Amino acid sequence: MSKESAEFLDYVDSVRRKEQEKDDWERISKSKQEWRETTYAGMLIALVERTGAAGFFEAIGNSLEGGDDRASFYAVKIIYRIGIITSCIMFVYVLGYIFKVFFGDEIVIEQEVVIVEKISRSQYEAEQREKKKRGEIVDENMPSVRKKKSKAIQRRGKRD
Repeated sequence: MSKESAEFLDYVDSVRRKEQEKDDWERISKSKQEWRETTYAGMLIALVERTGAAGFFEAIGNSLEGGDDRASFYAVKIIYRIGIITSCIMFVYVLGYIFKVFFGDEIVIEQEVVIVEKISRSQYEAEQREKKKRGEIVDENMPSVRKKKSKAIQRRGKRD
């Protein structure tokens, strides 16, 4: 093979590589555009570019490229941490507000206590005589006594 044919083959290879790079670039560009149109992150980036704030974020990115030894890196890092902490606190407040909307201002727990008191027949009759003396309404019927509990009578009341 001569030198001319080797140079020609190199030229053809370089043309093919350039065409392949161009096709790759178009494919990447298409997929990037599709990503911007179909995802929330892509829409957010497009919004930032439209508002003109992209230069600001690019300047922040460039300041971070210097590494850990630059003052701007530390400032951005501190601001980032403060933003994360603030957003967490705001999330708790928003979550609390949502719970407040669903469940109300406060949760009230009402508890009913039932006291079971065992009274003998003689105690019951004495209580009824006292009520009669005071002029209160007397229960004429003696409550039935359960066989299992001999002479004990159960009375239910509400504890205040």
